[in-house]
Amino acid sequence: MEDVDGYLLKCTQAPAIGRRRLLLHINGVTSDQDRQYRDLKQLAQLTQANPLDMYGIHNQTHGFEADLLESLLGKAELYRYWPGEMTPEAAQRLQAYGQLLNALCVQDLAPDADMVGIAKTLLPGKLTLPLSEQNLSSLQAVLQLPFIQKMGWLEFANYIYGTLPPGAPRPTLRLAYEILRGIQAGAEIFIVAHSQGLIITALACRMVEIVLKGSPKWAEMLRIVGYGPVILWADLPAVLHQQTVLIQHRQDLVAESLSNMRQMGVWNNVQAQLQNLLNNSDGLFKAMERDSHHAASNYLGLQDNLTSQRSSKLIQLLLTENWQTSPWISGLAGNRIILEAEV
Repeated sequence: MEDVDGYLLKCTQAPAIGRRRLLLHINGVTSDQDRQYRDLKQLAQLTQANPLDMYGIHNQTHGFEADLLESLLGKAELYRYWPGEMTPEAAQRLQAYGQLLNALCVQDLAPDADMVGIAKTLLPGKLTLPLSEQNLSSLQAVLQLPFIQKMGWLEFANYIYGTLPPGAPRPTLRLAYEILRGIQAGAEIFIVAHSQGLIITALACRMVEIVLKGSPKWAEMLRIVGYGPVILWADLPAVLHQQTVLIQHRQDLVAESLSNMRQMGVWNNVQAQLQNLLNNSDGLFKAMERDSHHAASNYLGLQDNLTSQRSSKLIQLLLTENWQTSPWISGLAGNRIILEAEV
């Protein structure tokens, strides 16, 4: 399988022709390139009434265990930026992200650019990636890393990713780059994200915020539509809360369990947590295979049930209505919408 991690994928059904409205879709766990294209095609179908320029920011799957580990490391990083939790070290780390993003955005990057490779050339000596994705593909292998029994989550993330954004650095950097460039071009930007894609979105938005902190209206033209959400409101910059709608099926247990993981930054026994994750990952994966409530296809209307169709209709309205004038959207913004099961 070709690794297209962090690539900008074109949507042939909604090609970029210079529209003022831009949609960026970020996929979730265990989603390969074919599923990303399937989801883009469906989003193009849903937005025919008011088309957008549309791209996929691809979050390459490296296997269920690795994707789950990436998600947890991303959430641990986001916890550092919660209100009341920001430390001087965390603030310094955000500043470094902002420096990197500024350096990236003065370049015109190809759709298949290796974001981590380019980052290393821009800031030589300041960026490290001690471990490869191959080393993260097996939780059992990660558990054999030296000194892991003495590490907390933050130390573990630093050990693996160095000064790059933890979790999924390539799609995170690509999304932050596309958001900042879109804002600079004056576009209305719709970020549509599923599952782990929302962790990537939250971290990318933190990076953009640190670059544009002197521009109080930087978030006005951003809209985030998250489905199967695995984040909490505190994970997002506060200025984006009213620019965001989260959609969750009542029986989406994956979204429920990952959303409610709190205080990851203070977990002090990463080895025990990873062992527990390893013990439960097989069962969670099998549950996901049996239960389609967390699947992107369920939220995008590709399944033949009432809640799937309701979800896709809601997403359709959020992507085609005017966010600045619609009282309907104004009432939904800043909320997690719970879709009830069929009766």
